Amino acid sequence: MRVVWVRLASIIVLLVASAAASGLDGPVSFVPWKVIGPGESPMKAPMTLFWVPSSRADFKHSELLFSRALTSYASQCVAMHVIRTDDTAMLAKLGVGGALPVAVLIDGDGKQLGKVDNDRGALDVGAVERLVRDQLRAQEAMVDARLEDARRKAAAGDRDTAVATYKAVWDLRCTFPRKGREAERELKKLESLAANR
Repeated sequence: MRVVWVRLASIIVLLVASAAASGLDGPVSFVPWKVIGPGESPMKAPMTLFWVPSSRADFKHSELLFSRALTSYASQCVAMHVIRTDDTAMLAKLGVGGALPVAVLIDGDGKQLGKVDNDRGALDVGAVERLVRDQLRAQEAMVDARLEDARRKAAAGDRDTAVATYKAVWDLRCTFPRKGREAERELKKLESLAANR
């Protein structure tokens, strides 16, 4: 079974070529899915999208392979993992017990952020994209609130709390690069003020 999935992963390269040859408008966006075998540990990430295809044919022909939005989210440190149907331990961990295919989004602590069930045996790529987009927006709003809180703490003289909060935002720079740079600038200001005292 493992050999089959390894072969499927290599087939993706051929699928990209065939998609291009099929006349898709614009450049083909290949989502960097990683097939996780039973017993393997998924890569730790701030957010992970798990896709459980119903079959090899589902894997090979799904629109989830060529989503521009998902490719963009992957560049923001959203890990993209494919779980095999024989990986019962991972399916149980994700709470997947119904009909396949299914997509599950979790945060860095393993908490489920959302799930997209299939519609008549197929996953709606638009619904999967919306799930990830909405969660990224919600997390970005929380990051904005943390930045504002850090500013208030710094203005009130609570430098240690402000520094800790800015560092926490800096740690999320892969997902939110602009916010990370803003936190870095504020950290440098606080360091400069401390050095000049």
